Amino acid sequence: MLSPSFLLLGWILFSPLSLPVIAHSAPRNIHGVTEIQLPQLTLRPQATGFTFDLEAALPPASSTLSQLSSLPTTCGEYLGPGNECVSNMTATAVTYEDCGDPFTICRCGDAEMAMDTAVDRLGRVPVGLRRFIATVLILQNVTARAYTNLSTGDIHLFGDCAMDTWIHEAIHTFDFRLGSQSSALSSSQEWLQAIASDSCVPDTYSLTNEVEAKFPEDFAQMSVIKVYLLLHNNHLPPMPGFRADCMSHQLDFMGTLPLYNATSLFGNTCSLPASGGRHSRLPAVLDANRAFKTVSLDPPVGTSVAKNSAPCREPKTPWILKLILRVLM
Repeated sequence: MLSPSFLLLGWILFSPLSLPVIAHSAPRNIHGVTEIQLPQLTLRPQATGFTFDLEAALPPASSTLSQLSSLPTTCGEYLGPGNECVSNMTATAVTYEDCGDPFTICRCGDAEMAMDTAVDRLGRVPVGLRRFIATVLILQNVTARAYTNLSTGDIHLFGDCAMDTWIHEAIHTFDFRLGSQSSALSSSQEWLQAIASDSCVPDTYSLTNEVEAKFPEDFAQMSVIKVYLLLHNNHLPPMPGFRADCMSHQLDFMGTLPLYNATSLFGNTCSLPASGGRHSRLPAVLDANRAFKTVSLDPPVGTSVAKNSAPCREPKTPWILKLILRVLM
C-alpha cells in the first residue's frame, strides 16, 4: 500500500493544479534562455526602503468611469471563498483623458483602498508607463503588499499602497511586456553588465528576486529612482547617505531606454510607437497643457511629511510552491 506522503507527492507533481498567480512566477515559454555568467557580486543596499512619496509629484489625470455589468475573467477567478477576494467584487472601466482605451479596475468590497483612490493613483502613473498595465485588482489585507502577473500584466494591490509601489509594479508590466523572460530588459546582457560594474543598489528590496531573470526587482526599484530623478530635475531623493556614483552604470542603462523620454513618458497620449503597450488608442482630445514639468525638491531629511498610504512589498513565494512551479515549467 502506498504511503500517504508518496500519494501527496504524486498529487503535487502530476495532478492538474489551480495555483494562485505567485508574485513574479516565471513565464512558461522561456526554455533555452542563455545564462550570462556574472562575477561574484557584493552589492550594497543604500537604504532599507524608500522614504519618499511620489504621489504629490505626479499629476493626476481626469477620468470617466463606467461600471461593468459582469466581472472580467481576470478578476472573477480571484473571487470566492479561499481566494484573494472572498465576496462582493465590482469592475469599473476607467477612461483617462490621455488614452482612448479604458482601463479595468476590479475592487473587492472590503478593500482598504477606495475606488476613487485607486482611480486617482492609476491616473498618476505616467501615461507612457501606464499603457503597459492590463487589469488592476484592489484587494483587502491588513498588510499592504502587491504583485504583478508577469504573463498577463495584471497588478494586484492589497491594502493601501504608496505611489512608488504603483510605479514599481507598472515597471514589471513594461519589463515583461513581450511575455517572456528572454525578452525582459532585466534579463538583458547590458543590464547584467551594468549591475556587475556597480557596487550598490537603491535598497534592500532591490536584491530580492522571485524569478530566474536576473535582478528584476532591482530593475523596478532603479526605475522608481529614475522617475524620481526626472520629476525632480535630476536630484536624488533626500535619504541619508544616498548616492548616485555607486550605481551609476545602472542609472546610465536607464537613461538609454526610450521609456524614459520625459516628453512621452509624462505626455498626453498612450498612442506611442514602442511595442507591447496594452492601451494605445489616441484620446478623443489631446490636451496640449498636459506636458512634462519638473516639481519642487523634496524637503530636507528630518522634515515631517504626511504620507497617505503605506509602502508595499511583493509576497515571497513559499519554497514548496517554487518547487511546484519549477516542475510545471
